[in-house]
Amino acid sequence: MKTWTTLTAVAAVIAGISVAQAQGTMGSPSGSMQKAQTVGNSAFCINMSGGGGLNCKYASMAACEKDAKPQNLSCSPNPNKSTTGAK
Repeated sequence: MKTWTTLTAVAAVIAGISVAQAQGTMGSPSGSMQKAQTVGNSAFCINMSGGGGLNCKYASMAACEKDAKPQNLSCSPNPNKSTTGAK
């Protein structure tokens, strides 16, 4: 009976540690949950693969697409740039 009680107590302690560790990591950003980073502040950006952020170093869409195409990536206007609506 003592052995059974001891094993139950050890299992409870181990389970308690596991729950505490899980609770400690809940809500904290993991590598895949972190906010995508934007590098640069030019008008056009390469959308990095896997939600890896934006590389905004391009003054024109053509320049962006030239670098993006060999990497099978896409370009978009920099979402952090304000627009005036003028062309």
